[in-house]
Amino acid sequence: MKYQTRRRLYSQNFLVNRELILKLIRKSSIGKNDTVIEIGSGSGMITQELLHISGRVIAVERDWNLYYYLLKKFRHAKNLKLYRANFLDFNLPKHPYNVFANIPFAITSDIMRKLTSDDSFKEGYLIMQKEAAEKFIGIPYAEKNTMMAILLKPFFEIGVVWRFNRSDFIPGPSVDIIMVKIKRVENSVIETKDSELYRDFVVYNYSRKKVGYWTFEDWIRRFNYFVDNVDANHKHIISVKAKRFLEVQSKIVKIRRSRVDKNWRKFI
Repeated sequence: MKYQTRRRLYSQNFLVNRELILKLIRKSSIGKNDTVIEIGSGSGMITQELLHISGRVIAVERDWNLYYYLLKKFRHAKNLKLYRANFLDFNLPKHPYNVFANIPFAITSDIMRKLTSDDSFKEGYLIMQKEAAEKFIGIPYAEKNTMMAILLKPFFEIGVVWRFNRSDFIPGPSVDIIMVKIKRVENSVIETKDSELYRDFVVYNYSRKKVGYWTFEDWIRRFNYFVDNVDANHKHIISVKAKRFLEVQSKIVKIRRSRVDKNWRKFI
C-alpha cells in the first residue's frame, strides 16, 4: 500500500497495530446490533475488525486506488457497504449509527461539525491529534474552553479514551495522537426549543469577549439568566450578530479547506 502518497493527499497516518485496533473496538460499546461508519478506511485494518464486532459497517474511502483495493479485499463481506466518496459530501444514514475511525487530520473540525449536527449520530470513537481533542473537550482537558467546546458540552459527552504511541502508525506522526469518545447525552441541560438561541448566545459572546476561562457552569447560569430576563428584541439583535459572525468564519474555513491538498505539510 502506498501510505506516503495517501498521507500527502489527505493528511492521514495509518494505524497498523492490529492487536491494539481489536482491543480498542472491544473496549467500545459497539455490538452486533449497531451500524458503524468508518471514515477513511485506508488499507482496511480497522474495517476488518469492525466487521467481526458490529452488525453492519459503512466504509467511506476517498482514494480510488484504496477503494478498489478494499473492494477486492472484502468482496465476500456481507455486512459491509463500501463507498468511494469524500465523507464531507457523504449522505449519512437516517437511522441511528456509531462511528469508529482514524480520520484524516486535516478535516477533523469539518468531520466533527458534520457528525454532531446530525440527529442520527449516537456515539463515535475518533482518532485525532491531541491539539484537536483539546479544542473539542476544553476544560478540564485543556486550559480553557474554546467556542466549539462550549457549543458541544450541553449535547455531547467528550473525553479521551486512549493515548497512542507514534510507532502505532505508518508513517509515524510528528504530533501526539489520541482517541476521543463522543456520546450524545440523553437529557441535555438546554431545552430543544432553546438550542439555536444557545448557539447564538455562545457565538456572540466569543466574538466580543475573552470568555475562554468561563466554566461550563458559568455559561449555563448566564444563558438561563439571558433566557429569563432579556427582552425579545435584544435576543433578536444578538442572534443576527452571531449569524453574521458565523458567516464570516464559514468563508474563512472554506478558503482554508481549499488549500489543504496543496499545503498538506501544514496539517501534519
